[in-house]
Amino acid sequence: MRLVISLLMFLVTGICSLNSQPINFGDSTVVSLITCEPGNALYAKFGHTAIRIRDTKGLDLVYNYGVFDFRTEHFYWKFMRGHTDYILGVYPTENFLEEYKERNSTVWEQELNMTRDEKKRLIELLNINYLPENRMYRYNFAFDNCATRPYEMINKAFVGVVVVDQKGGEDSFRSMITDYLADNPWAELGINLLFGLDADRNVNKQTSVFLPEYLKNVLQSSKVINLSNGKKERGVVKNLHMLIQSKPANEKKTAWFFHPFTISLIWLILGIVLMLSKKNMDDINNKIFDFLLYLITGLGGLLLFFFMFFSEHPLTGKNLNILWLNPMNLMLALMIWKRSPRKFLFFFNVIYLCLIILCFAVTLFYTHSAVVSFIPLQLLLFVRVLWREERLLHILFIPTDKGLQWR
Repeated sequence: MRLVISLLMFLVTGICSLNSQPINFGDSTVVSLITCEPGNALYAKFGHTAIRIRDTKGLDLVYNYGVFDFRTEHFYWKFMRGHTDYILGVYPTENFLEEYKERNSTVWEQELNMTRDEKKRLIELLNINYLPENRMYRYNFAFDNCATRPYEMINKAFVGVVVVDQKGGEDSFRSMITDYLADNPWAELGINLLFGLDADRNVNKQTSVFLPEYLKNVLQSSKVINLSNGKKERGVVKNLHMLIQSKPANEKKTAWFFHPFTISLIWLILGIVLMLSKKNMDDINNKIFDFLLYLITGLGGLLLFFFMFFSEHPLTGKNLNILWLNPMNLMLALMIWKRSPRKFLFFFNVIYLCLIILCFAVTLFYTHSAVVSFIPLQLLLFVRVLWREERLLHILFIPTDKGLQWR
């Protein structure tokens, strides 16, 4: 459970003290977007975004849409359901930057190319958002988060049309997210298991801003066109500079022995060795092995079922992995110890084998290529189920002149 929660909590920051007083700035206001590059911790893998506003009066604050409260009643259960409420926090930039300095994250600042009226409008929008009745919002890691909210406010503040440069190939949600998890194969595996078909659709540049670094790149190449002023163009970003430079650090890589592909390959080898050495499927060793195999895949299927039908998290619906990580495997894990349901197992196995083949074919040729770690486990399930089906065929049927008949 803790692993799943960690996988979903991508864009998380700490608790900050909030006050309800409106914040006013002077005429010399500088407005910028702060982008924090990914850190080493899993919850920091995707970086963070905030809006910075400062002036010569000494005010220097960040507006941070990534604040949440762990003390919320049933917090973890609500996060699993997708019912987590995040808060707009406002606090000194110095405190914000210190946190990312400790995380050893590079921090960039993009000064926005805004007129005085546009800056004033942005500050008004942020202050309205910061009112006690408005500062809380329902967090959605792909469509409404700490990066999309600042982008929305900046778009509303500009007078004119913000035009996004659409050059470059489109990526899918899955590929964009898993790129950040390349050094954490277990997290990458978990995400690919939880994501459904919606994660494989192409994402345009404007939708890609849910990731802070993508938002930074989109704004850097975007322009504002003022339709009422001769269609004059200007860049959204006035200048870009680095606030914090990360220090070189040794990357921690998962040892090959603990890689998910290696673990699933070991399971496959053990399963085949048992089949060759203990040819009786009712042997206690085979029963224990298949009991564990069905139990683990059944629990995995139960988790997928929950995210598909009882969670509001995006991208987890229409999940084909449930075809092989089947919740009904929990029932098979119990039935394996009894002789009476063998007829049911025979027909169920026929369907299950077809589902495994279908899932493998579709995920390999239609959706994504990140199934390497799944292959040994899928193959193990297929081989073990096929082997049990062959044994059940001999137990339940007898050959006659008219074909196979039930015993």
